[in-house]
Amino acid sequence: MDLLWTGETLLVAGADSHARVFTPGQIGSMTGLRFWPGVLPQLLRTGADHLVDSVIDLDSVIGLDARRWEARLAVAEHPASALVDLAAGAVAGLQLDRRPVGVAADLGSGLPIAEVAERTGYSPRQLQRLAGQWYGYGAKHLQRVLRLRRADRLVAAGHTRAGAAAAAGYADASHLWRDKQALDEPHSEGANRSTELPSGSVMMA
Repeated sequence: MDLLWTGETLLVAGADSHARVFTPGQIGSMTGLRFWPGVLPQLLRTGADHLVDSVIDLDSVIGLDARRWEARLAVAEHPASALVDLAAGAVAGLQLDRRPVGVAADLGSGLPIAEVAERTGYSPRQLQRLAGQWYGYGAKHLQRVLRLRRADRLVAAGHTRAGAAAAAGYADASHLWRDKQALDEPHSEGANRSTELPSGSVMMA
């Protein structure tokens, strides 16, 4: 999940259940801050499942705090750094539940969902329900997204597509390609936000 600064308004972008196009309502650059899975819903005090496949004004979620952030960002010389500082301060003030972060790390490492559930003391069904609240979709879908990101990083580092597919846990390169099309490549023009970040983006734990 992301926070997006348009230059005028802060938006919150929920988890995407499939690749889709986000078309901003204005021309110009945007700054994006992506949070590690399970963190932003805690900051917003809402379940991730309430924000799936949506991009809405942050003001409609947290009200006055969003307007305070927007006022700070509007006068910031470097909005990306200012957004990171604001978010870091807000997260530092939380009693952060580390379970979503730990489960996402385990899923991202390729562990079977049943094993991840066992490590956390939940049944697979309980983990599936909690994953919807934490991430906006089930554990299996999150694992697909994280595996694709891992493969993308390997390709960017110089690995062949076949080598990246094998290292990331795909059966073969065609399996990677199918996931790439399903999760990361909507069949229309525009800025994809399913797994990529807007121009000027940074990531936030």
